[in-house]
Amino acid sequence: MTDSRQDQLTAFVKSIILEDEIMLLPLNGDASFRRYFRVSGKNLIAVDAPPETQKNKEFISIDKALASEKVKVPKILAYDLEKGFMLLEDLGNTTFAQVAVGAASESLYLKAIDLLAPIARTGLKLDLPLFDDEFINFELSLFETWMLEKRLGITLSAEEKQVLKDAYDYICKSQKLLPYVAMHRDFHSRNLMVFEDELAVIDFQDMVKGPITYDLASLIYDCYVVLDKELVSKCIDRAYNRYVELNILKNMSEEEFKRLLNITSLQRHIKVLGIFCRLSIRDGKNGYLKDLPRVINYVLDECKNDPHFSKLSNIIKKYVVGNF
Repeated sequence: MTDSRQDQLTAFVKSIILEDEIMLLPLNGDASFRRYFRVSGKNLIAVDAPPETQKNKEFISIDKALASEKVKVPKILAYDLEKGFMLLEDLGNTTFAQVAVGAASESLYLKAIDLLAPIARTGLKLDLPLFDDEFINFELSLFETWMLEKRLGITLSAEEKQVLKDAYDYICKSQKLLPYVAMHRDFHSRNLMVFEDELAVIDFQDMVKGPITYDLASLIYDCYVVLDKELVSKCIDRAYNRYVELNILKNMSEEEFKRLLNITSLQRHIKVLGIFCRLSIRDGKNGYLKDLPRVINYVLDECKNDPHFSKLSNIIKKYVVGNF
């Protein structure tokens, strides 16, 4: 079967590098409809990002903004917005997830924490969507729609729906207590690359303006790996102190910062329960289901840390625990 998109992408790359014979080698994809190809022998990555579904303009503008803050991102050599093709610098094969283990984990995670402030500052240079109540509630709704209803065949009672609404309202209210900055939205071990002596950031096209704790939560309460508690504590301390140095948190205590971080992480994990099920049901990407037990455990722990979520925890235990 011919792949017309790949043929067009090949022609696009040829027109840029001015060579008649090139080979595009497919790379493992992510959770989106983007496709990545390594240009054989050229240290280049060709990207097929269909414009009807992918945020290509946002990728380009955010790439430039992050680079201006000295955050390592892939250099964009060429692009065709109409067709949805890009040619990027090849950052290699070494992901943060592969090397941030064992004795190397602490130094690498603390290095990643130091990227949070420059990422946050990009919000001053970009007109980003706002992570407001509507945005937050839509993400949270994915849990009921895709995990409970579509995956597990469960219809909540009116009383149980009210439990979710009360929990979600409290989450929205809590996030407003935090400074809003530019946030990556998926700042975790699989979206960082180790390139020479730097950490490079990828997959940032969904950046929005939201609570300052969000990217920290994504990193230290990663859906794909559980960090040692002592390392989590060191990362939180470092992030908090960095933000205090920049006067971003005003007079917020570290205890309050940690309380709100827990709620931010809970919001993200509830969303992920729905997203991983949606990836399986709608997109046929079943590999994410194996990570659900880890995310469920995060949700239960986060509910345990705040009495406002005791009834939400009961729903998770009743319908979700034991099914994955």
